[in-house]
Amino acid sequence: MKDATQLHLIRQLYSLLKSGLSLLDAVQMMGLNTIQKSLATGNSLTYSLSKMGFHPFCVSLIQTGEATGNLLDSLSQASIYLEKQIKLQKKIKKALSYPCIVLFVSSLVLLAMFHWVIPSFENMFANFQAELPWPTRLLIQGSHWVQNYSLMVAIALGSLLGAFHLIWRRHTQTQQVVDQLLLTLPIVGSIRRSSLLIQWSRNISLLTSRGVPILEALKQTALHSNDWISFNFCAQINVSLAQGWSLSESIKQISGKSLLSQKEQLQLIKVGEVSGDLPQMLANIANQEEDHLDHMIDQLAQSIEPCLMIIMGLIIACLVISLYLPIFEMGQIL
Repeated sequence: MKDATQLHLIRQLYSLLKSGLSLLDAVQMMGLNTIQKSLATGNSLTYSLSKMGFHPFCVSLIQTGEATGNLLDSLSQASIYLEKQIKLQKKIKKALSYPCIVLFVSSLVLLAMFHWVIPSFENMFANFQAELPWPTRLLIQGSHWVQNYSLMVAIALGSLLGAFHLIWRRHTQTQQVVDQLLLTLPIVGSIRRSSLLIQWSRNISLLTSRGVPILEALKQTALHSNDWISFNFCAQINVSLAQGWSLSESIKQISGKSLLSQKEQLQLIKVGEVSGDLPQMLANIANQEEDHLDHMIDQLAQSIEPCLMIIMGLIIACLVISLYLPIFEMGQIL
């Protein structure tokens, strides 16, 4: 189930319960027959939502609300989490969608030129009684290679991607290597690190604000994370906490390879531990990192567009010059 659909259902359920309706009546009014039947047979709302494919972290929040008798607050927290999650996904898509679209369209245009445009020029050059310039010969050879081997290359790449996806799904070690490599990429790595830190700090903040112990909050965050970086980060902190270290000291011990490496963020966590306001400090870290991600995406959008335009302009200029260079030389001879 999509996050937007989950957000809509949780908000609607929150509004109906807040108006005074019982849970069963609210579900019936929403037309959720599956959940209604599950509740009627004695199952909990948590179980019913998990069977419908709700986000595991939202399910854990609602489970805490059912256990403590404060379901409304848990639904409110779940809706806030989903809203932030959707907003974060939109930011990441905004940062990566434009260059991907430009590169895809550019690849199609270049493929079309190598398949149809350049061969037509080659037929025209066949009537020339002179040797073609080396850029033109190189371009024509490239066109021959694309026409002869492009299908084979596409099949080979598709097979490699399919095999890699199969291996990636079945081997956790491959997933860990890929997740770690993604963090080392120049632009994608920074965006990914920020997004993971936002999710981690916001998850811990929400759980600890609901009265969940920090060890249990780390465990739930690790189990519900969809990334090995966050999982390993939580696991390493959990080991240090079990040995008697504080959260800030535990993070500092792995700061060289962790999501939290800035001194200001570690200081906020330390202040939160001393003052007893750790959930708010973690929420502040999430908000600060979200502002940083916004700024990074804005800078990326402003810089990547002219860079792509320059690169595409250079490619088109090289193609045009290579194709028309023999015509210019023939004009000079005549």
